[in-house]
Amino acid sequence: MSGRRESRELAFQLLYHLDLIKGEADKETEHFWEINGDKAALKPFADRLVCKVLGNLGEIDRLISEASKRWTLKRMDSVSRSLLRLGACEILHFSETPPEVAINEAVELAKRFGSEDTPGFVNGILDRLHQEETPV
Repeated sequence: MSGRRESRELAFQLLYHLDLIKGEADKETEHFWEINGDKAALKPFADRLVCKVLGNLGEIDRLISEASKRWTLKRMDSVSRSLLRLGACEILHFSETPPEVAINEAVELAKRFGSEDTPGFVNGILDRLHQEETPV
C-alpha cells in the first residue's frame, strides 16, 4: 500500500472516530496519534487531510448534500459520511490530487470499510460533486 493511500486510511479512521464520538477534535486527534505512534511517517498528509476537512466542514457537507440528491448527511452511515467528506475535501482543496484519484481512493476505502453498497454510493456522490464543481 502506498504512503498516500495509508495516510488516507488513517485520515478516514480519524474522521470516522470524530464523527462517532462528537468529542473535542484536538484532544481526540492527539490521542489518535498517540495510539498510532508507529505511523509517524504517514501523519503529515493524514493531518493535512483531517485539518482541511474539519476547517471546511460546513462547505464540504453542503456540497455533499447538494450532490447526494435524496440522502441527507444525517441519514448516511458514519463510514459513508466520513469517506465522502474525505473524498470531497481532496477534490475541492488538494489541487495536487487529480479528482479521479480522490474518488478512486475513497471507493477503495469504501470497499474495505463499508457495506456492499458503500462503494457505489460513494462513487456516485463524489463523481456528481466533481462534475458540479468542475468549471466547463
